[in-house]
Amino acid sequence: MNTAPIQIPGQLVAIPVPGTKVTLDGFLTGGRARKRRLLLFVHGMGSNFYRSPLKKAFMLAAAKTPFDVLSFNNRGSDENTADERFKDCLADIEAAIRFGRALGYRSFVLAGHSTGCQKITYHHALRARADIEALVLLGLGDDYAIVKRDLGRRLTAWVTRARRLVRSGRGDTRLPACCLGFSARRFLSIADRKELEARLFDLDGPMTHYGRIRTPMLAVFAGADEFATKPVTDMARVLREHSHSTRFESIIIPRVDHGFRGRQAHVARTVFNWLEQRK
Repeated sequence: MNTAPIQIPGQLVAIPVPGTKVTLDGFLTGGRARKRRLLLFVHGMGSNFYRSPLKKAFMLAAAKTPFDVLSFNNRGSDENTADERFKDCLADIEAAIRFGRALGYRSFVLAGHSTGCQKITYHHALRARADIEALVLLGLGDDYAIVKRDLGRRLTAWVTRARRLVRSGRGDTRLPACCLGFSARRFLSIADRKELEARLFDLDGPMTHYGRIRTPMLAVFAGADEFATKPVTDMARVLREHSHSTRFESIIIPRVDHGFRGRQAHVARTVFNWLEQRK
């Protein structure tokens, strides 16, 4: 086991979200806009801008590429994921892009891990900014199918209960661990097909927002992803069938879990190689 310390050149940053009192913490490699291309890393549920070797792998790999990396918190970081409002990701990602542009970056890649895939897809489906050169989906999951798998026949009862709580003004009520300990409102966001977040990567549904995207897209799947509700080969096929991207590609990293454990550096190099091939 390698126990050597890891040092990543860069700086801690604080990103204000315009029109709110929210500030998002993050880490920026480089930071001098010497490369003018910036990869924005959007974390998944319960994570943050620094946790996980995958983020660090991207930060380390970027030194040999034309990119800098900004990994930043969104309002679903850490324990805040239990109460977050999914649509806040629009303003959070816009704030990160605005921050990058103020530093001189002019071309951006949105990279999301896990639920970060839903967030960058939703953002780009609505905003479709010309300065976004590509999207990278890492360890995408079908949140609705995951909840359905885990709750089984209990799903309908919990969705019904959560709806009642929301209707009665008690949407902030925390549900038990079987419902991820989420608030009733947040639980519905992933467990009710009427909700946008649940539909975004409902692989048995129309995936309307995903289909709007024309920007080049790379999807990287973990071959032994513990959250996959279909074989990852089938997941990749569904994405391709629904894609209207000018360039869609998928890659499967065999025998790794959701966090790409043991192959994080390989994943980062693979993504950067794909991005550089585009230019």
